[in-house]
Amino acid sequence: MPLDLYDPCPCGSGQKLKFCCRDLSDDMERVLKFQENNQPRMALNALDELGKKHPENTWVRTTRGGLLFDAGDLQGAHRELAEVIARDPEHGFALALVAMIQLSEVGYDEAREEIERALRRCVMVRPDMAGNLALGIAAWMRMKGHLMASRQHLVLALQSATLPDQQESIFVRLAEFDGTREIPYPFRSVYALDEAGGEDPQAVAGCGCWGEAAQRYAILAEEAPEEFGLRFNEGLCLAWSGQASAASEAFVVAAGLTDDADRAEECQVLAQLLVLGQGDDVVKMVDRRFEIDNVSKWLTDLDSSEKFVRVDEPRNREEGTPEGMFHLVEGDVIEAAEAESLTLETVPRVTARLLVQVATDDEPAAIDLVARAGEEIDTAEAALREVGGELTVREGQDDEAVDLVPREFEALYTTWHFAPKTAESIKRRLHRDYVKRFVTEIWPATPLPALGGQTPSAVAGDDQHRSSLAGAVRVLETRCEQNLLAVDFPAVRQAMGLSEPTSVPVESADQLAMLSICELLRIDPASLEDEFLVMLLNRALLVRHSGLMYSVLTEYTGRESLQQGEDYLRASVTLADLCEVRHERAAAFEWLTRARKAAAGLEGEFERTLQLEMRELTLRLQDLEDPELRTLLDRLWNVYGSKLPQLREELQALVEAVDIVPPWTADGGTVTASGLWTPGGTGEAAVTGEADEADGEKKLWLPGQD
Repeated sequence: MPLDLYDPCPCGSGQKLKFCCRDLSDDMERVLKFQENNQPRMALNALDELGKKHPENTWVRTTRGGLLFDAGDLQGAHRELAEVIARDPEHGFALALVAMIQLSEVGYDEAREEIERALRRCVMVRPDMAGNLALGIAAWMRMKGHLMASRQHLVLALQSATLPDQQESIFVRLAEFDGTREIPYPFRSVYALDEAGGEDPQAVAGCGCWGEAAQRYAILAEEAPEEFGLRFNEGLCLAWSGQASAASEAFVVAAGLTDDADRAEECQVLAQLLVLGQGDDVVKMVDRRFEIDNVSKWLTDLDSSEKFVRVDEPRNREEGTPEGMFHLVEGDVIEAAEAESLTLETVPRVTARLLVQVATDDEPAAIDLVARAGEEIDTAEAALREVGGELTVREGQDDEAVDLVPREFEALYTTWHFAPKTAESIKRRLHRDYVKRFVTEIWPATPLPALGGQTPSAVAGDDQHRSSLAGAVRVLETRCEQNLLAVDFPAVRQAMGLSEPTSVPVESADQLAMLSICELLRIDPASLEDEFLVMLLNRALLVRHSGLMYSVLTEYTGRESLQQGEDYLRASVTLADLCEVRHERAAAFEWLTRARKAAAGLEGEFERTLQLEMRELTLRLQDLEDPELRTLLDRLWNVYGSKLPQLREELQALVEAVDIVPPWTADGGTVTASGLWTPGGTGEAAVTGEADEADGEKKLWLPGQD
């Protein structure tokens, strides 16, 4: 793009290009063309020539520094840009690039001073560079696990973006972050600074200089130690600058300064989540790797072992997957035919996973053993060595941590082993029973750091621990939400002697947009006008909180004014999915039925209805004894398969995979239009109810048929 002589000069002087570096514009335009054509070496050569003629020009040096940065020569880039800053300490472009270099070399904590200096300057004169720097920090913070800081830097990048395509790209990244269920939902939330402290620290925070803003709020809080807003703001700014432990302490203090139980609870949940799983309060899942010589022999020996149970299907193995996968099982494996007798006491537990890896060009053949660090991984290794063969640990190789589980939720991460073809209904029953046991028996008896090492049951009803216990219950709800576990949390709160949160009234669209997720959960959807209900639904769908979505969608679909069109169809399908997660199968089928009715008359009705039928099939296949399964299979085969031959191939493959006799085979019988299954016979006539008189006999007459 040609340079505009009336734009600000790229050297950073603040003057127009026409009155500043006009004599360099033609040469620099050539450099820019090299950059646009992805010819960085040509651009650097041209800059070298220009640098000989104009050794002090900041436009030349910053452009060269940027090219070296893009090429990965951080040392060279730093050298060029340091010269620019020495001459112009407020040069935004140079400050931003130096801050990026420092971030990549030493990390945010050590580079914070340079980063905040660059942000303070760039927000005013180079918002594009402030946005680029904020994006880099957001990525760094997420990699380090500072999730509140990562999100807030994405917000800063969005606010700093000047071009529509940049804004759209960053908005998509922010939406992806907010919709990532693996991130605790309080970290995916909007938070606003309290008005306490006035404009001075707020202006500093507005530039993204949250470390400095936190210091200013801390000083003000020392002068007014009873003011909640100052400690709350300090906690937010510390969290946004990646100082999790200090932020947690500030939030705990803030929780003790307010009489608002709901605000205190929200401070406590942030405080507890920020330090959850830190230090010794964590259980490590580790991978211990052993080099092996003979993969085939190991597979044979493992298949013969009584302790290790194969869980993969060798003939269906995909390229790049392990050659063999096994469970080390504690307890007796119950065959599928007898699995109905399984209880939480008798279901066998998986204590380790084993993966047999073939040799590659880069790595020798190996066995990966994955289990909890400590006794379980050592016991698993001993069991593996009993199988036979040589195991070698590479010298200097340590166990690799593959997951970190907060100790208070260790029991929740239990894996069971089921024999092949065990009914999904049995697995669901045990899963539901175990979650209930964890929430009502195990967790209440677990000592929690947030409660001073006491258990929730021990402090229930104690006013001194009320806010910290409420925060702990919310942390439990957060963990269950991450794992899509349906739990009756009003009942949990009641058992802990905690009152229900106060309802939040919604008075404007702006107010609704700025509510945190914890506050959204306190809204009564039934109290909202349609306009606000739709806004709340959009936020619920964005953050994907299943409990919030369920309550809002239930209200939404219950209003006659909203029961039409594409939106109602999507709402019904989403409710069906949520009911499945909540183990409410009958309700899930009912919502799929409503969705099919909603699809009638919409564009692409046939395709939409087929998709809904296939959703229902997926759900019914979880229980092969479901009496409606054969009816659905027959309908799919005859009504849809007659128009889509490929569908019949997929259906045939599906029934073979689950090992059931389909209704369209000679042995499978047929299903009539009324839903009655009769042995033998096939054909669309069974679906339409038409008589087949080819052999001189009519089919069974049923009431209601002509």
